[in-house]
Amino acid sequence: MKEFEKGSNQGFTLIEMLVVIIIISFLMGIVLTGTLGFQALARDTRRAGDLRNAQNFLELYLTKCGHYPGDGNCSTAYGTKTWPTLAGIMVSANITTQFPKELSGRNYYYGVSADGLSYTLGAELERDHNVLKDDIDGTSNGVNCGSVTDDKVYCISS
Repeated sequence: MKEFEKGSNQGFTLIEMLVVIIIISFLMGIVLTGTLGFQALARDTRRAGDLRNAQNFLELYLTKCGHYPGDGNCSTAYGTKTWPTLAGIMVSANITTQFPKELSGRNYYYGVSADGLSYTLGAELERDHNVLKDDIDGTSNGVNCGSVTDDKVYCISS
């Protein structure tokens, strides 16, 4: 075995370093591409959980006021409300201070019937939600819940 001479080059060449960097970048691209789908699925699962959590608060409101929220003081003003408005109603009615907030720039929806006895909650998802079997389609209580195909709005109702 030949010994290295004193003062000889013992490092890697530029070409060898570039090849290694390219290989590592390629592998990282494959890994990140695979995990991004799981992150979107996790956020969508959280959104579905937020709607279930909101359902619990709506049932508390129904028990307290005799109808689903139209405004924060148990009056009978009904109609489609924005999600932040619904959160404010729940706080002002002393139902909760921890109402779910919209996640990652996707909209949440709330609509209530004219008699205040049924509601619809919806959330925009990042992926198609075929795995969520209890979704409703069409328009319900003023909330556009999408269609049967290519649907990224998940809706549940009372």
